[in-house]
Amino acid sequence: MVLPTVKNPLRGLVAIFLFASLTGVLAADVPDSVNIAKARERGRKQQFQWVAWSDESFALAKREHRFILLDCAAEWCHWCHVMDETTYADADIGRILSNHFVAIRVDIDARPDLAERYSAWGWPATVIFSPEAEELGKFRGYLSPDELKSALADIERANPKDAKRVVADPSAPEDALAWIGARVTRDMDDWYDPGEGGWGHQQKAPLGANVEFELRRNAHGDNGALSRAVFSLEKQRALIDPVWGGICQYSAASTWNEPHFEKLMAFQAANLEACARVYQVTSNETFLADARKIDRYIEEFLTATNGGFFATQDADLNAHEKDKAFVDGHTYYALDDARRRKLGIPRIDTHVYARENGLAIAALCTLYDVSHDDAVLKRARRAADAILASHVTDEGSVWHDADRKTGPFYLADAAAFGWGLTRLAEMTGDAKYRNAVVRIGRATVKNFVDEKTGGCFEHTPDPNAAGVFTQRQQPFVHNVTCARFFAGLAKLTGDDSWRERSRCTLAAIATPHTLDDQGRMVGEYLLALDDAGAYSW
Repeated sequence: MVLPTVKNPLRGLVAIFLFASLTGVLAADVPDSVNIAKARERGRKQQFQWVAWSDESFALAKREHRFILLDCAAEWCHWCHVMDETTYADADIGRILSNHFVAIRVDIDARPDLAERYSAWGWPATVIFSPEAEELGKFRGYLSPDELKSALADIERANPKDAKRVVADPSAPEDALAWIGARVTRDMDDWYDPGEGGWGHQQKAPLGANVEFELRRNAHGDNGALSRAVFSLEKQRALIDPVWGGICQYSAASTWNEPHFEKLMAFQAANLEACARVYQVTSNETFLADARKIDRYIEEFLTATNGGFFATQDADLNAHEKDKAFVDGHTYYALDDARRRKLGIPRIDTHVYARENGLAIAALCTLYDVSHDDAVLKRARRAADAILASHVTDEGSVWHDADRKTGPFYLADAAAFGWGLTRLAEMTGDAKYRNAVVRIGRATVKNFVDEKTGGCFEHTPDPNAAGVFTQRQQPFVHNVTCARFFAGLAKLTGDDSWRERSRCTLAAIATPHTLDDQGRMVGEYLLALDDAGAYSW
């Protein structure tokens, strides 16, 4: 028996306690085809086995001439959970994958290189490869059983030689960066929604970096920029959890009132900074209160016992616990604190990743800069000390996860933790952080910089890589963070060669297709251009 879907969350709560054996509660308008509670009631079991990303998995595919299905999923991702309970529990899908595929699942938070490579396909991203690990097809988001069956049938008829080979666009010359900045700013303005605030019309996302860039435009005389920043934060306040604080990843509608309730550190950090900076400019206490709501959530829910920070929290309750009643985010987050805690806490990914810690440290430094709250700075220092002790090698390389010190190093971690540590050294004047961040900067150059282009590779060389993964990419997002890190090093040390590296990095990734692919999410690139002294005001 399935718990009746209800719009009244209090009624849903009562139902859960009256019928402990029931499988869950969801909003009333959830179709049966994607209803996790109904899927669990059917009792279908997955008829294939996921294997880990490993040399052995790729070798097995090649040896047995099996196609490869790569499922890029996230611990916090609602639609990943739906696909698990519906599509991957389908008997036909199970038979096809068991007989003809090696099915590999990757947690994209654990693999920032794959997260960047396939981010344009959303989560879950389904990527299919030949037995030799050449890409044959990429599919965006949730796929129903019929959609995945069709995709798998098409792939089985495909010839790997027919796969399109992408020819890289040439990078921009460094002296074109000022022109590129003007063009990207124009593109960002085209995305602005004057009716609802924010950037984008079909879906609303809290893009803190865009808000911060508007503040810099305001400082250089753009009279409309501050009003766009203020209006956007006022509208996106609907995504801040009024009970626990913290900000949701996005709203699925053209307004801000259809939140997806997963909470990611990257969004907490960016929007904490944006709210703090708008308070600094306007002296409007409401924005400082918003920043503190996000910070309160980080402190209570995303902080490890050693002071480091966790990465994410689930959108729903019991998405991973199949023996417990599933409660979707719309129902759960409408409850007050006591009722939430009585049901349980949505799963928190307790991995402590260097990238997310760097972003959080940088955000806390900004909050300290505008609030002068010594407790905030103390928490930033505590996190930095923990990561320096557990994730950073003697020569300055940065592990993604201190519990998994194997495989390559990732640019994402060196860039973001380096950036956060640079901000902390600036705020504290502590030589310990200054010396550590210089060491990380030198290791970053050694590990990742392509001296031909000036851009940075996504990870250190991996001698066991197969197929398409033998060709290292230069990811946009993490190169932008690295450019900010290098520019911060120049400011911190007075060594202008770091600023030159920052400009080279920004030029290397400034290809037409790459910039177009970013859509509305360009605020960080524009901030990096300004940090590097390459933006023409």
